[in-house]
Amino acid sequence: MSELRKIKRALISVSDKKGLERLGLGLKKLGVEIISSGGTGAFLKDKGIDFTPVEKITGNPEAFSGRMKTISFQIGSSLLFRRTHSKDIMEAAELGIEPIDLVVCNLYPFDEVVKRGGKFEELIENIDIGGPTMIRAAAKNHEAVCTCTNVAQYDLLLEAIEDSNGNTDLSLRKNFAMDAFRHTAAYDGMIANVLEKEFGAENRTLTLAARNSSPLRYGENPHQRGWVYQDFTKEGLAHANPVQGKAMSYNNLLDADAALRCTSDLHSLCTDEYKYAVSVVKHLNPCGASMGRDPLEALQMAWDGDPISAFGSIICFNRPVNLEVANWLSSKFVEVIIAPEFSSDALDVFSKKKNLRLLKSHMLSPDRSEMMVRSISGGWVVQNEDLGVDLEFQSMTEKKFSQNNIPLAQFGIYVGKHLRSNAIALVKEMDNGLALIGAGMGNPNRLISLTQATDKANDNGHSVLEEAILISDAFFPFQDTVEAAHEKGILNIVQPGGSIRDEEVVSRANELGVTMAFTGRRHFRH
Repeated sequence: MSELRKIKRALISVSDKKGLERLGLGLKKLGVEIISSGGTGAFLKDKGIDFTPVEKITGNPEAFSGRMKTISFQIGSSLLFRRTHSKDIMEAAELGIEPIDLVVCNLYPFDEVVKRGGKFEELIENIDIGGPTMIRAAAKNHEAVCTCTNVAQYDLLLEAIEDSNGNTDLSLRKNFAMDAFRHTAAYDGMIANVLEKEFGAENRTLTLAARNSSPLRYGENPHQRGWVYQDFTKEGLAHANPVQGKAMSYNNLLDADAALRCTSDLHSLCTDEYKYAVSVVKHLNPCGASMGRDPLEALQMAWDGDPISAFGSIICFNRPVNLEVANWLSSKFVEVIIAPEFSSDALDVFSKKKNLRLLKSHMLSPDRSEMMVRSISGGWVVQNEDLGVDLEFQSMTEKKFSQNNIPLAQFGIYVGKHLRSNAIALVKEMDNGLALIGAGMGNPNRLISLTQATDKANDNGHSVLEEAILISDAFFPFQDTVEAAHEKGILNIVQPGGSIRDEEVVSRANELGVTMAFTGRRHFRH
């Protein structure tokens, strides 16, 4: 049996009208009968493209403000009956069912309503019912029916049928069917995710609603395959606009996401005085971070946090990158630069570094509600993102924690929570802003992280640490961390508290004249 199938009748029902005039005219030129209704029918009529109203096929009028149009025995049967089964063919003839050979359908723009913050009632009205039914029916019967769900497929479809006298081949129908199932799966997943939040569901279903994927050169290592997927929000790093440079790798994307998240957090802390935030990330950890009055000064402070690790790093700015910043970076090797915008003269400077990747991305919203997903063998672990500013700074020692230090402490906590546990961040107020001057992370022993942080601070010229604040992502289980910090000259400590030995730790801090504040909130990052 031939794999070619003639398109004689097409059902078109689309929300996105882009490219529809061209498609409709192409189908009419080939003598295809077009069935349509509602807004799609009105569009075709306006363009002078004849069509058969869907109610003529179903025998029922459009009803309930458009909620009922295509859902019917007649439409479903026209799509589903098997063209190679004699019994199906006989039943179709007895029932007066004529085949529909092509479905062109994209769904109600639920994602657009979500993005613009539409009210619950509008969300509900933008849950498409008839569209997914038609798409799935056509895709299920892809041996005979072609399913087109994406405007980007129109040219491919027209080219295929124009070259074959109005026929589609099985390979095209299979590819389009697979895209159709992906389309409806992502659509249903998106609705489930949004409504679970709206309804406040406790027992959540993990639905990864991703629409588009692109292959990466390889995964974490050259022998691994890798892909990047885009969700329906159209925001965040996966949707960032590439300006120049090589394609992003798997590791680039992870590091760039870490930089964007860290800078976005700092952006939410920015004030009229310190409005420029910069993060320098290497292997998922901020090796430098700052908030400053001037973009170049902020960059220099962040870079000075660890100039050696900054080599080959990813840098994220919360505000547009200008010529002065570009000139300073022109002699440095970095992998990726992320910013909301780049000035034209900055782009001229960067264009001389062909491999340097530039990405445009706005900062992430501080009140975003994103689920963090990681795979484990046999499943996934999922959690809400660690968001929000620590507001409680309870002085636990005789020497009181200064209220003037709260902005610096919050800066340190925001940087520290992006370091891998056990994390220690040393932060200091400089002449030009707030800066990370040393960090230790990813160690099984917090004392090792403390040594790394203080050694790095000393290497960067910060031998006197009395004015610095030590931020710990979790509590001190023993006195030894306080003793080691004091030995290094540190006199100010912020930690969550919560250890069974808190009283002993605070008592030792009092003996050493160290200020200690508890926040009551842990920030582990494994």
